[in-house]
Amino acid sequence: MLQRVLCLLAVGLFISTSIFAHQEIPGEKQKGPIALTNARIYTVTSGVLDHATVVFDNGKITAVGTSVSIPSNATSIDCSGKSIYPSFIAPYTTLGLTEIDAARPTNDMAETGDKNPNARAMIAYNPDSEILPTVRSNGILICNSVPQGGDVSGISALMMLDGWTREDCALKSLCALNVNFPSLATVTAPYIHKSADEQRTENDKQIKDLYDYFAAAQMYAKAAKNGLADNAKDIRFEAMRPVFDNAFPVMINCGEYKQILAAIDFAKHFHLRAILVGCDDAERCLSDIKASGFPVIIGRVHSLPRRVDEGYDKSYQLPRLLAQNAIPFAYSDGGSWQQRNLPFQAGSSVAFGIPEDDALKALTMYPAQMFGVSDKVGSLEVGKDATLFVSSGDALDELGNNLVLAYVQGRAISLQSKQTRLAEKYRTKFKRMH
Repeated sequence: MLQRVLCLLAVGLFISTSIFAHQEIPGEKQKGPIALTNARIYTVTSGVLDHATVVFDNGKITAVGTSVSIPSNATSIDCSGKSIYPSFIAPYTTLGLTEIDAARPTNDMAETGDKNPNARAMIAYNPDSEILPTVRSNGILICNSVPQGGDVSGISALMMLDGWTREDCALKSLCALNVNFPSLATVTAPYIHKSADEQRTENDKQIKDLYDYFAAAQMYAKAAKNGLADNAKDIRFEAMRPVFDNAFPVMINCGEYKQILAAIDFAKHFHLRAILVGCDDAERCLSDIKASGFPVIIGRVHSLPRRVDEGYDKSYQLPRLLAQNAIPFAYSDGGSWQQRNLPFQAGSSVAFGIPEDDALKALTMYPAQMFGVSDKVGSLEVGKDATLFVSSGDALDELGNNLVLAYVQGRAISLQSKQTRLAEKYRTKFKRMH
């Protein structure tokens, strides 16, 4: 009887893992130099080069320019009429942590409890997610997978969207601590039973609780640094020690302008290297954000305004305002599969006034700088990872973006996905019916 139960469990496990595992084989390690020639190259740091070439070997870029010497043993690929971009980076996602939002067993992005700084996204990351190939088909080859829930959700991981295992995929396994700053708003609605004063009291209590928690963690970090915590290790506070040494940043979710200002004060109080996430009301406190020196990860550009008396284009205009005020920012689109629209969020903001160069930096260089990997990715420069893609059209244009080649650290990756396979299946059915 026990053997039969174990057999059924094994079969069930096989079926469940097969359902949520994509069929694309990870890219093979680069075996020789590759030269992509005659392309329009968006270097990000050195402008746009026409009729140019990029050469890479052993996963690293070895040459970029209009008069490049191509190694005799290189595989040359003519990219005439096409454009080459560095990988776009999705800076705030649940990619790899969730598969089907409505199916609870496929979600592993939040722990129970309010404070879980020891939770690590990399441990839960699923490199076989069916969602990953659909996202990378639009040029997003790197993502920051972020734990969710509670006040202190855990530590995110910067992952490449190709690899056999989570270790293969990790570009930076400990990327940033995620904090959801308590709300300062009061809400009036038929289903809200607490008065405005009661809500304010509760909000103040939550903020005090967060301050107290970080103060305790900071004291623990100082004690541990001096060898005074060896007999009383706390796994949660141990996980937070690096943030007090600025080893990696703290991502603070804050949308409403009072919440943004409070989050800035919080980060300054503990001398944190902060990244402000969301910031729907950033235009109301641009000078404060700029003075703080903290970069911003904005929410979805394709969004309705927060308030009924605000212009329809509030979210579309925000990138331009941030760029005009020299505030580094990155585009984001909450959740997992939605990240495939990231370049088109940028394209829409270009139509509302932000220069294309600034929009591209917000997809590439700025998020790379935020997470401390700009020496590896974020632009097409000699010595950086050959994590890039070739599009037959404008990558920021939904109708023009069409990836024909993509590489992750020099490995040519598949651009097929469940969606492309289904599209081909039903195109074939239509042809056979006629």
